[in-house]
Amino acid sequence: MLLWITSCKKEETYTSNYDYGYTYFPDDSGRFVIYKVDSVLYNDFDRSVKYTSIFLKEKITDRFLDNMGRTAKKVLRFYSDTISIDTISTIWEQYNTNYIVKTSIVAERVEDNLRYIKMVFPNDVNKKWLGNKYITIPPPFVIDTTNYYLNDWKFTIKNRDKFFNDGVKSFDSSLLITQIQDSSAITKTYSVERYARNVGLIYKEMWMVSTQDSIKIRLQLPWEQRADKGFIVRQYAIAYGKE
Repeated sequence: MLLWITSCKKEETYTSNYDYGYTYFPDDSGRFVIYKVDSVLYNDFDRSVKYTSIFLKEKITDRFLDNMGRTAKKVLRFYSDTISIDTISTIWEQYNTNYIVKTSIVAERVEDNLRYIKMVFPNDVNKKWLGNKYITIPPPFVIDTTNYYLNDWKFTIKNRDKFFNDGVKSFDSSLLITQIQDSSAITKTYSVERYARNVGLIYKEMWMVSTQDSIKIRLQLPWEQRADKGFIVRQYAIAYGKE
């Protein structure tokens, strides 16, 4: 009788508070981030090196259904050569539109008709996935389009909930994703992205550089001095909010 009474007790219900990390990839309309984008372009034709800086604004707007029938959001992209102190009076020029799709297990972004898996959920440390698996044709920024592809890049979450300062803004909880870290004496391919809770992407750095200069290779110069072809891009958040 005692066993029967015990077995008939009302089962307790437990609520899981597990954090899947959805706030690292917000998709609510009206949210925007302004970035400063610094780039270095190496031209192997005339051996020139060009340094540029622009300001980029990305704003999440309208909801729609993508070609797979999933709910998506447009991301309007604007740029400006200069920026005002308060950023509000800056004159922005729109130049293209991307879109994002966020489900319970992935966050995707479509740029120039190329679909990237930017994040997975839950986004635990050491989680790995093929973030470029849908990229079957090398994008224009790939240096060697004959022998080089992106679909084997293994995205990896290196750390989570870490303080980060990009030189302008500080963020209490950030998530670091390495997309590729590959280098040799003649090439360097490196790409990382960092996200902050309730903000989204706050830092991006990409290197695709190479050299055929035997003297530079022998001297083992830093890649900023060694490269004679390719580019380096650094993009970091300087303002964010909701409009």
